[in-house]
Amino acid sequence: MISYRFRALLAGTAAVIAMPLHAQTAPAPAPVQDSAAEATTPAEPEAADIVVTGSRIARPDFAAPNPIVSFDAANIQQSGNTNVTNFLQRVPALTNSVDSTQTAGSDRLNSQPFGAAGLNLLDLRGLGPARTLVLVNGRRHVAGQINSAAVDINSIPTDLIERVDVLTGSASAVYGADGVTGVVNFILKRDFQGVSARSQFGISQRGDAANRFASIQAGQNFGNGRGNVTVAYEYNADDPLANDDRSYLRQNRRRYLIPNDADVGDDPNVPDNVLQGDLRYPGESPFGLIDVAGTLFRGDGQLYNPGTPAAFYATGGDATPVAGFVGDLLPRIRRHGANVLTHYDFSDAAKLSLEGKFVQVRATTFDSPTGNYPATFTLDNAFLPASIRNAALAAGLTSVSSVRDNLDFGRHGESDRRQTWRGVADLTGSISDHATYDVYYTYGRTDVRITKINDRLNDRYLAALDAVIDPATGRATCRSNLNPAALQTPAVTFTPGAGSGCIPINTFGAGTADPASLDFFQLDNSSAARIEQHVVNASITGDLGQFFRLPGGPVQFATGAEYRKERSSFSPNDYLTRGLFYQYDEFVIPTPSRGAFDVWEAFGEVNAPILEGKRFAETLSIGAAGRYSDYSTIGSTRAYQFNGVYAPIRDISFRGSYGEAVRAPNIGELFTPLTGASSFFTDPCYPEQRGNGTATRAANCATLIAAAGGNLAGFTAANNPNAVSFIPGSQQGNPDLREETARTWTAGAVLRPRFVPGLTIAADWYDIRLRNAISTPGAQTIAELCVDQPTVDNVYCAAISRQQGTGYISGFTVQPQNVSRFRTAGLDLNIAYRVRAGSAGDFDIRFVGGYLHRLDTVATPGAQVEDQVDQPGRPKYNFVFSPSWTLEGLTLSYNLRWFDRVRRFSKNTTDNNPDYAPADLLRYNALWQHDVQVQYALPSGFALYGGVNNLADRKPDEDSYDLPIPSLGRYFYMGAKVRFGGR
Repeated sequence: MISYRFRALLAGTAAVIAMPLHAQTAPAPAPVQDSAAEATTPAEPEAADIVVTGSRIARPDFAAPNPIVSFDAANIQQSGNTNVTNFLQRVPALTNSVDSTQTAGSDRLNSQPFGAAGLNLLDLRGLGPARTLVLVNGRRHVAGQINSAAVDINSIPTDLIERVDVLTGSASAVYGADGVTGVVNFILKRDFQGVSARSQFGISQRGDAANRFASIQAGQNFGNGRGNVTVAYEYNADDPLANDDRSYLRQNRRRYLIPNDADVGDDPNVPDNVLQGDLRYPGESPFGLIDVAGTLFRGDGQLYNPGTPAAFYATGGDATPVAGFVGDLLPRIRRHGANVLTHYDFSDAAKLSLEGKFVQVRATTFDSPTGNYPATFTLDNAFLPASIRNAALAAGLTSVSSVRDNLDFGRHGESDRRQTWRGVADLTGSISDHATYDVYYTYGRTDVRITKINDRLNDRYLAALDAVIDPATGRATCRSNLNPAALQTPAVTFTPGAGSGCIPINTFGAGTADPASLDFFQLDNSSAARIEQHVVNASITGDLGQFFRLPGGPVQFATGAEYRKERSSFSPNDYLTRGLFYQYDEFVIPTPSRGAFDVWEAFGEVNAPILEGKRFAETLSIGAAGRYSDYSTIGSTRAYQFNGVYAPIRDISFRGSYGEAVRAPNIGELFTPLTGASSFFTDPCYPEQRGNGTATRAANCATLIAAAGGNLAGFTAANNPNAVSFIPGSQQGNPDLREETARTWTAGAVLRPRFVPGLTIAADWYDIRLRNAISTPGAQTIAELCVDQPTVDNVYCAAISRQQGTGYISGFTVQPQNVSRFRTAGLDLNIAYRVRAGSAGDFDIRFVGGYLHRLDTVATPGAQVEDQVDQPGRPKYNFVFSPSWTLEGLTLSYNLRWFDRVRRFSKNTTDNNPDYAPADLLRYNALWQHDVQVQYALPSGFALYGGVNNLADRKPDEDSYDLPIPSLGRYFYMGAKVRFGGR
């Protein structure tokens, strides 16, 4: 295998020589100014060349061929955010990124069943975190999400960040797979001298969701300035926020969009859905709902009040409230991070740098309560009310069933501990006056301990439910304590009998649970996962000036090779793998898994400065990059990029790039073993759903139901005996996947008018076309995609099983496929203006805006195009405006984040059904978020600051808890920082 890889690498190197050469960002880039395009302050002609994100070749910052949006440490602090993802969401290209609000509560279950609590993942261009490459100092970083390459931004130290570069372009030619939409590169501080510390505390106006942050860095030069060692520690604590912590989200005030019972026959003048408050789940209750021969009882023996029917729900009465099932809106997070960075320059030919990091993040979140759906009780149950027993006896019954939401059991939850280790050893130096080398090794590891909280062991729970009166004591006890053979379900996790520890549970009525009984059948169980990454990279960078020069200067080049190995494993709790716990919505019965791949790569880059300093050609350069990769899983791939920069005069430059990028399938997509799962379905073929998809949905439903021998006229949820049950299914990886391929081009202009010093304006158009995209939709989405294709002859219908004779969904298979296509295009506008106004102070104005022209998804070849522009997280127009004013030690900062109204429903839905909701509810309101901060710094190095985020206390719209803004509300914070010694 090694010899084969070596031959492949040689072949790849030959291919790269024939192709344009490639580059990576240098590990230790020189400091650059805060920038809107490449830099907010125009570079002077005599300024030294720098290394920018997206290239290893040093060049003037204004000559970078790809659009880059940069923010520095001051920008982050002025935002008041200690969560870097929240800060970066203001960048239009990163609006759809996953922050803590989306990995808390029930959303955690929807994003990933295991290990997702509190994750923060960047999503560039709205095409998913898997297609966004996150780097630290230009190098790959180990993932934080199991079975993927997605980096948890919690593992990046906030106060060690010097700047963040967001690059759009064909980044795979520069960095390898995963960067099909671009790169986010975190540049960390180096050569720190002295001691710096910062502390910040924040809390919402309502006295919750507190944040505590503290950091300290200390650095010292040594060896006459040839070496430096820097150590840093950071602590961050976020308190949780629950649904019921906001009064407008509680049961008595929150309203939801539900089907309109007044819309008879789909009247086009009557909206299909309307807002309704006090919604409840019919057929279940926190008291328990018991049907005795048609008479409905509450579990406490009182007659049950069903409330008023409202579509699939009810209003009022004794049913379980819908509000609150979301659970947490923000998780509880505790983060510790320690970093060590050191280097020593032995000579110009040998400079050694070392980095080490340990970060621990513990995130805890609670979602929804569990329930009995239903539980059956014999009439001698010790807790059964006499009124229910007597009614059952009169009806000739021997048992009754209760449907109960167990609000008094405590919520189900998850606590994830992620520990990340990362080390880098880098040796660089000069080979000659025209070339340098760089060799580095990076090792990263993330260990995840996933603890499920309040999981319910079924055998113990059923034993606790079966309560009888102990004749010896006259008290309630578990029947299995008296008669072990009476168990209806075999005991697996305990031994029945007098010493079993079984304590009976009373579920008849609300708030009746005995904590001692809960301790018997509820427990926290832990599973473990590990993600590992090894990267070895060697490169040579230089120019050909010793041989020849073009009119614009010597041809610059970079070439090298890289080896990378990724490994991920998951070891679930034994009770989980044996299916001994109650299954929750879309709950996966996990299977131990292990997967790995490695890749050998050859890369290169060339930049040819054709002209420089000429009339009508201040700068003219063309460049290209290429990468050949040989994967152990999918074989060889190639990526390339061509680019150019033309500045007719110093004041304006034009730039563009075109390339092909690839993303190899990740470990989870390839190697996830066959795993049992279950899901609740709202069948898209129910009558009320047939008009909510594409124009082909109704006809496809008729075809499917007829093929299964069902009766389309009677095909309703009311007639489906499993309409409220979890349907069994499976999920698995797909070893036959191949790489995704994206064709990307960018074109833009940068204006730096000399007659307006300090002004930079950059405008760039991007266009990304992604083919053979890997799609892994959830079970419900698969059912909808099946009937929304041109015909039922598609991979999604093949993944859904329907019961013969009825046509109701009876099974499903979730598996990734290379079937989708994406295309996105738009405009980025970046403006920076710095004014030094003498005694009036300094003004720094930033504007970063985006226009999303298109974001199309095609689920399978030939399917209808789905327009995702104007969907949540993908607004058509989007900007952030951030002016600040500094006078001596005083700095005032303001930030306005805005995006336009986005759709509540897909465009396909509303195009085919324009009266789907009242006109004013077809879209969420626009976002207007105002943040302010004031800081006063003393010459001694001490500074005090404070601010308010969401100054206007904007709230989410009705029928939402996070759009257009999360439910945190007005947020106050104060902080202090100090600096001793150094620069």
